[in-house]
Amino acid sequence: MSRTQHLYELQQVDTEIENVSRRLEEIAASLGESAELKQSRKMVTDAEAHLAQCRAQMQDLDLEVSGLSQKIEANERRLYSGRVTNPKELANLQEEVASLKRWREKKEEDLLEAMVATEEAEAGLSDAQAILAQVSETWRTSQSDLADEQARLQTRLEELAEQRASLVAAIGPEDVATYERLRQRKAGRAVAAVKDGICQGCRMSPPTSQVHHARSGKELVFCNNCGRILHVI
Repeated sequence: MSRTQHLYELQQVDTEIENVSRRLEEIAASLGESAELKQSRKMVTDAEAHLAQCRAQMQDLDLEVSGLSQKIEANERRLYSGRVTNPKELANLQEEVASLKRWREKKEEDLLEAMVATEEAEAGLSDAQAILAQVSETWRTSQSDLADEQARLQTRLEELAEQRASLVAAIGPEDVATYERLRQRKAGRAVAAVKDGICQGCRMSPPTSQVHHARSGKELVFCNNCGRILHVI
């Protein structure tokens, strides 16, 4: 195998290592609770708190209406018992009963509104729980898929590391040093394939003599435009 062929294959391995490593970083960032899941859970918590508030208000109003009804009933019993004979006291008692009934009517209206609000809060909680269940299921499936992909890529990364070690061992140290130096300067692409007379690194046409020398692969030939190692394929 020629010198440039070894270097070209090393670059392919390094490129795949970079891609796999980048994807593993993305997976690591995606594992764990998503923003959507957290938001859905918060929606349920908020809906539960709102429902509890509505129920508490409804219970308070129900107790208040019951208390007013008891007061009205007690005053009416006293009013119609015949024990109160003073005209002024009777008038005051009648007015108090009328006032209590007006206040009870107002509180019954408030109670009805509170009951409607409670029903709406229950429906809101049910909707939020349904959304959370759907988001949770999607998230669990996604996490499982990501974990499987992560395991596959980690295995692949180990295989690539072994391939790279074998290739580096087969390449002379000077060529490896040249490759690594160019790789740092050329955005990770030290070797450029030459296809149909075109350097794939800069999309320019090297001189025919350069391509001819590069074709043998016995010596390192550098593109006179981009400076990369040329490998004719």
